[in-house]
Amino acid sequence: MAKRTTKRINNIGVNALARECDLPQSTVSGLMKRGMTADQIRARAGVKPGKQSVAEPGEYEVVMQARSRIDALEDAKLRRAKALAERQEIENALRRGELMPVSYVRKWASEFLSAGRDEMLRIPGELADALAAESDAREVAAALRAAMDRVIAKFEQLDQIWQGQDQQAAA
Repeated sequence: MAKRTTKRINNIGVNALARECDLPQSTVSGLMKRGMTADQIRARAGVKPGKQSVAEPGEYEVVMQARSRIDALEDAKLRRAKALAERQEIENALRRGELMPVSYVRKWASEFLSAGRDEMLRIPGELADALAAESDAREVAAALRAAMDRVIAKFEQLDQIWQGQDQQAAA
């Protein structure tokens, strides 16, 4: 539909310029197809600059300005329709559980990292005396491995909680 309107407006512009220059429409149309501008066609037709005042644009310019406004309006309508479609896609993805609010993810990540940090900060206090008295390197390594296993288990526990919340959001 928009294509049809644009063609009609182009024809109106050609008709306006043809009337202004006292030339046949087919001549003006052919000259425009060859790439001539309205001013070049006016000069070729011998339209004197004094025929129309500088302050008042010719009929052709008025038609072309209206056409550009219509094109801009159509572009704005298209951009709005695309934006509304994208918004609906995002809302649908949220309902399906494919997306989460950024604030929710940031809060969870902060809690996840804080819990892991707290678990790691407990290790020196818990193991300091035991490792100071230990002379066997294998016992020291085993104590450190046990402490690290606790930290890894904490991270795995938090991951399982996250997976459970993710599955609840999807349901």
